[in-house]
Amino acid sequence: MPARPHRTVDRVIEILETVSLSPRGVTLAELTTALDAAKSSVQELTNGLLARGYLLEEERRFHLGPGPFVLAARANKLAALSLDHQFVAELGEVLGCTVLVAVRVGDAIVFTDLAGEESPSLTFVARTHARRPLYTTAAGKTVLANVTDEEMYRLLDLAAPEQAGEVRQFLAELPEIRSRRLAFNRGVTLTDAFAVATPLLAPDGNLIAAISAAVDVSAAEDLDDLGEKLKKAVASLGPRHGLKLR
Repeated sequence: MPARPHRTVDRVIEILETVSLSPRGVTLAELTTALDAAKSSVQELTNGLLARGYLLEEERRFHLGPGPFVLAARANKLAALSLDHQFVAELGEVLGCTVLVAVRVGDAIVFTDLAGEESPSLTFVARTHARRPLYTTAAGKTVLANVTDEEMYRLLDLAAPEQAGEVRQFLAELPEIRSRRLAFNRGVTLTDAFAVATPLLAPDGNLIAAISAAVDVSAAEDLDDLGEKLKKAVASLGPRHGLKLR
């Protein structure tokens, strides 16, 4: 049976992600607004998460409990495949631009690390670990191009009707993304950021992460050359940091 969204599961995840992004905690009213759901429904879910240790409540504000951290410590594939920040930093130094690491989380891309030139918008995206669409970001396109066609079309089918144009654009770019192992985002997601991404593939062909190099509009014309330099730098520096790449 193909994976598909489930309303209750989606709401539970949205609660946990909303709480995780707020250092001061989140009230029930704020969660209700964020989820656009009835207060009684949200309260039932938070009560269950409190009971199982996935949330804590202090002064009527919800915070993450120990549950998520226990799961991560037990068997987190991302932790097992975590990239040394020094590897990312060296890529930034070699390329002279911002470098980001992104992984797929469900039907979205999440940026997990950043190094290089500071960019307020890119720094915000990386530090908040916000979910971004797979079919618009360079990293997301890289992920989509490196899953099976069946899985790719399943993920694309989840796009909202108003995103049909972005999906069509990705499909038009797909052959080149696969042949060059490069995907581009030319100021579409963030108007001040132009990015190119390449995949980190394990020896068995499975995707570890997408590595993006980003520049501002002044260097946008050099994006194709930057992409080729990115591939070479990843291939050169990866093994030095214990990465066994395809």
